Amino acid sequence: MDFIKEPKGIQKFWDDFELSGQNVQWRQKMIRECVNVYKNNDAINDFGDELAYKVANQNFNRESFVKGNLQWGITYINPFTVDGECAMTSGHYHDDYDCDEYYYGLEGTGFLLFWDGKDDFYAEKIFKGSLHYINGHYAHRIINTGDTILAVAACSLPASKQNHKKIEEKPFPYRCYKENGEIIWKEQI
Repeated sequence: MDFIKEPKGIQKFWDDFELSGQNVQWRQKMIRECVNVYKNNDAINDFGDELAYKVANQNFNRESFVKGNLQWGITYINPFTVDGECAMTSGHYHDDYDCDEYYYGLEGTGFLLFWDGKDDFYAEKIFKGSLHYINGHYAHRIINTGDTILAVAACSLPASKQNHKKIEEKPFPYRCYKENGEIIWKEQI
């Protein structure tokens, strides 16, 4: 059957939740590269070459995307803490607020943070099978609070253009810590 396309460039990361297929690309971030993500910025230097997270996306030519085109991706976050603060992604806003997104919990436990940049801040628990709608007006971030890898799938509009810089300039109002095995939320000061 010549209409069936075989995936090209399959890469292994975590066997059970590998994203493979046409135009799948991988990127990763080491803990020491997570500058301005954690409260104690100096503590990230203690980690050397330890992997913070890895992301697989089905990427096509981003410049040719039009609103309505979709992409699929999976984020894999390792379990660790930086000075007690739970492992997390940098988080982002969408430059185009009309572009919403969905996240789906594949494995592990954690939280998805939502923030409108003003007064509305909340978190939803991520677990295997959890589904999360993300309004394009809200910044969002994934936090791994468990002891295993947190794998979260995403369906998004590439036209949204993720903006990570806004989070660096004005961080989320609360941070998530693990102290003696218990999750603690602390207000950002």
